[in-house]
Amino acid sequence: MITRIITSVWIFLLGSLACLAQDRYQISADLYYSEIQDSVYLITHHFPTYGSNSLFVLLSGKQGVLIDTPHETTGTRSLLKWIKFSFGDLQLTAINTGWHQDNLGGNEYLLSLKIPVYGPGLTASLITDHGNELKDLVLEQTSSLDDKRYYQSYKELNFLPPDHTFPIDEGLLLEKGGETFEVYFPGESHTIDNTVVYLHNNRVLFGGCMILSIRHQRPGFIDHANMIEWPVSVNKVIQKFPSSETVIPGHGPHGNARLLDHTVKILETYNADSSK
Repeated sequence: MITRIITSVWIFLLGSLACLAQDRYQISADLYYSEIQDSVYLITHHFPTYGSNSLFVLLSGKQGVLIDTPHETTGTRSLLKWIKFSFGDLQLTAINTGWHQDNLGGNEYLLSLKIPVYGPGLTASLITDHGNELKDLVLEQTSSLDDKRYYQSYKELNFLPPDHTFPIDEGLLLEKGGETFEVYFPGESHTIDNTVVYLHNNRVLFGGCMILSIRHQRPGFIDHANMIEWPVSVNKVIQKFPSSETVIPGHGPHGNARLLDHTVKILETYNADSSK
């Protein structure tokens, strides 16, 4: 029994370390990318400190899809400059998986360029109704930092909703450049509107803030979370997309499908401890 447990732990760690070994390149002062599959790029924005993940997918027919955005305008502008420099002019589409700044802080810049941004109607309602509260929270978090560019950037930012919405319970199938992007809502989790996006051909699951990385031993920010439903929702994702090979958490290194089980374990442990 002990041997099986040790073997399972090593398999899990080796899978995670293989992902960590991916080359990481700098786009700007706060922005990095790694090519985790052919034409699939993990984008990480440190603004100000903790890294938040987005995904850029280069597609046939000079198309590209961006899942979640950098935190704000400067990072999003830098990302689009890198995309244009690296791949030329593309027809871009964006998807928001939630209403926090690490999901849609770049919407203002994207929409100014007439780039279509897809997201659930609930996400649009949350940012419309509570965007000012979110901004106040972010300004409070950055006001004490020595580097004032973070506070100033958020101060000038408007949190805007996606302009192409759909009923969250129905989800979305988006066909672009030979790939199918499936946006799926399993239920409430880190926020009441967090969705995941599955790339059917590449077998990549963008879990966003619903999924915790191997570095997480606690759920993180939970002020807007439904802690009871969160592990239930992740289990529904496991059942919905059993062929997932690469999983992208909202923060931290990507991994394989074991990150889903890891997330459930962390959440169930937290809930059990909280109920004592």
